Formats: sequence, C-alpha cells, structure tokens
Amino acid sequence: MLEQFRMDAARDDLMPLVVVTGGLGRVATVLRPWLRKHYRLRLVDRARPTHPHDDVVQADIGDPDAAYRAFAGADAILHLAANSSPWQTWDSVYAANVRTTQVVLEAAAAHAVPKLVLASSLHVMGEYNRPAHWPVDPRLDPRPCCPYGLGKVVLEALGRTTAERTGASVTCLRLGLTGWPLTERRYLGQWLSDDDAGRLVLAALRSTERYGVHFGVSANTRAHWDISSARHELGYRPEDDSEVLADRAGPSSGPVCRLFDPQISD
Repeated sequence: MLEQFRMDAARDDLMPLVVVTGGLGRVATVLRPWLRKHYRLRLVDRARPTHPHDDVVQADIGDPDAAYRAFAGADAILHLAANSSPWQTWDSVYAANVRTTQVVLEAAAAHAVPKLVLASSLHVMGEYNRPAHWPVDPRLDPRPCCPYGLGKVVLEALGRTTAERTGASVTCLRLGLTGWPLTERRYLGQWLSDDDAGRLVLAALRSTERYGVHFGVSANTRAHWDISSARHELGYRPEDDSEVLADRAGPSSGPVCRLFDPQISD
C-alpha cells in the first residue's frame, strides 16, 4: 500500500502543471475531472478553497503580484476567470475581464509559460447568430452583441499579441452554453455538454498552434456555429448532441442581449 502511494505520488510529480484561473467556478468545475487525468492542477480563485485535495490559491488574479506567484512552475495556463454577465457595462467588463486578462498574459510571459488557453465566448460573434449566417464561420470579423462580447474581442486580440511577441502557443475557445442545464430551446444551437467541454479543453491544451480561435459547442444537429477548425486544427472530437434534450427544453425566459433576436428567441 505504501509503495503504491509512493509510485502514484512520483507519477503525479511528473505530470505537467496547469494553472486554472477561476478554478473554483462553474466552467472549471465541469473541466476538473477531465484535467486531473492528465495534469497536476493549481486552481486560482478569489473564493475560499473548498477542495482539500487540490492545490488551491486564494487570490485575485487581477493583482499582478498574485498572478506572478500563482504561475510559478506552470506548463500551461487555462484562463477562465471572468464576469460572464451579458448585462454588464463596458466599465465593468474592462475592470473584471480585460484588465485581468492583460495581467494574466503579462505574468505568463514573465514565466515563459509555453501554452495558454483563453476562454472566449460566442458573444464575440453574437450579431451573426441569425439563420442567414448559420453555421457561423469563425474566420469572419468579430461582431459582438454586447459589452461582454466586446471584452472577449479584446481578450482574443491580447492573446494574438502575446503569441506573436513571446512565441507561446495561444488558443482562444469561444465557448457556448457551458456548465448550465439546457432548459431553453434557443440554446440548442450553442450547447456544449460537460463531456465535450472536457474533450475540447484537453485538445486545446495539447495543441501547438501558434495562435487560433475556435468555436466551442457540441456536435449539435442545430449547427449554428461552425466547429470545423476545432475538429481539424485541435483534434476536437465532440460526441454529444443537444437534440436529445430538445423535447425537454422550454421557451425563452426573457431577453439576454443581441445574441438572440425575436425570430430565434425560442
């Protein structure tokens, strides 16, 4: 028993270290079981640690000193920390999301972290979410639907600049509905199942592309977002389809932002 424990500990020490910002949040909670199979994890979050078996750092990742300390020894960074509300003002988006991303990227560069995966959002392309554009091509120019989406446009630009200046591999994932129950029909085209989220992020962490931006949704019958680049360039292999949940999904609960217009509200 003791010898097996020592072998397991030695194996874990050899696993690459991924630092996850927003490590106790909704998306990270979905991803942690997948990530633990392949990586050591260090979770950074402002919330009080509740996972005694994880390396958890309670810190504000927007503090440059805290970010620098948290990233020591990292082989990769998965940046999930953000305020994801589409109802934010630009001032709030800048403070909570844009400036924080800049701090994260600067601290990563200071440690020469070779791989960065940044959580972007479909809101970057929200104005394309109309039947005339389906499936939306990720290569189109960004057309954000709200201040939150605009902040993610800036995140992607900061990621590209980091890749070009430092040589790090940077992958931006425009995530759909992640970590939430699929209760409304309007989300059927942008659902990302928990298991497919794990498959997608693992593929992104293993990618050596210099810089890439990809939509992150499941293999949905209602293919509103083109995931060809994620399949071909990352090796993403989604297995789930929102259509199996369509009969249980209800009408929309109210306005979100311009990601939806009246003709596709349900």
